[in-house]
Amino acid sequence: MKLYMLRHGRTAWNEAGKLQGRTDIPLNEEGRRSARKTGEELKNIPFSMAFSSPLQRARETAELILTGSRVTVQPDERLMELSFGSAEGMFLAELGEEQRPTQRLFAQPEEYVPPQGGESYASLLLRCRAFLEEVILPKEKEWEHVLIVAHGGTVRGLFSVMFGKRSDEIYGSHVQKNCAVNIVDCTDGIFTLDAFAGEFCEKL
Repeated sequence: MKLYMLRHGRTAWNEAGKLQGRTDIPLNEEGRRSARKTGEELKNIPFSMAFSSPLQRARETAELILTGSRVTVQPDERLMELSFGSAEGMFLAELGEEQRPTQRLFAQPEEYVPPQGGESYASLLLRCRAFLEEVILPKEKEWEHVLIVAHGGTVRGLFSVMFGKRSDEIYGSHVQKNCAVNIVDCTDGIFTLDAFAGEFCEKL
């Protein structure tokens, strides 16, 4: 089984540098163009299944990637972004680096402290693990290619579950670019990285 995992396309809040979290912001036109371009790059992949976060920016990205395909996107709440609680809607530029929740989330996730009312990294890992163990692994022999569209934090969480401490080396210390597609092989319950994308549509 091959997993094609990516962060959603860009939104107006991405452009403005605002924390989104669970706030349900739609794609902007650039985000839709990127999703369509990603679909063109992946058009020869015969996807068996597709999953996305239920938030519209992820769901629409997945739907645009699958334009012309018979595969229907299955929303799964376990793929939602971390809640940033009271920090959602804030401009990152207005916060000092030490105050930015995303700064530690990607650089030192095990030391991440959520803003007031936000979700812990441990909670994120629990739902990422549940998604992999309850949805993906049981179908390893049935599904050949699976599309997973989520969020920066969620993709980081999936990498942590799949690769353990090695995920720190693989993922780096910054959120991935929008529509940067990672390809992970799953064979006999073991995850192996085929391609890690630092940039949009890299290595496809």
